Amino acid sequence: MSVQTASRPTPTRRRRAGAIVASALRGGLIGTLTAGVAWVLAGAITGTAFVVLVLASLGAVAWVAFRGAAPTWVWLALAIAWAVVLIERAVVQENGGVWVAIAGWLGVIVAARRAGISKWALPLLAYPLISVAIVLLAGEDLLDPWGSSWLWLAAVLGPVVGARTLLKPPPESPSSS
Repeated sequence: MSVQTASRPTPTRRRRAGAIVASALRGGLIGTLTAGVAWVLAGAITGTAFVVLVLASLGAVAWVAFRGAAPTWVWLALAIAWAVVLIERAVVQENGGVWVAIAGWLGVIVAARRAGISKWALPLLAYPLISVAIVLLAGEDLLDPWGSSWLWLAAVLGPVVGARTLLKPPPESPSSS
């Protein structure tokens, strides 16, 4: 005697696409959240380093005022530390939205691939390049379009949220007896 199991109905194309888009949105949100937390932590570490460097610089100046001279390694260490803090400020803090958006985009790509996106649809994951073209054609700065690098976050996650909204299955209506 064999046991027959009920066959699962194959999901429609819309349901499969909805599942992939939902997975891509989760991946994008995870990437965005991770990069956002890292960006805030980098800012906190840099802020702390800035305060420590101000105090160290004042200490070195006091050393010179009271002792007459400071060793060369002290000035060299201070110069290198200040350079690191200033570079971090220029590269990471000024462009935080770009870095967070890139992480979100990578999250969308990885999650869509893991969810089984079709090979023909892979080029659709390059959708932020449309926004890049718009920014360049408008003559705006690529890292700071219209005054805010955080617009890139909307350019990356906005289309995924829109696709999720379009592909979301309709709510089931309660059956009336």
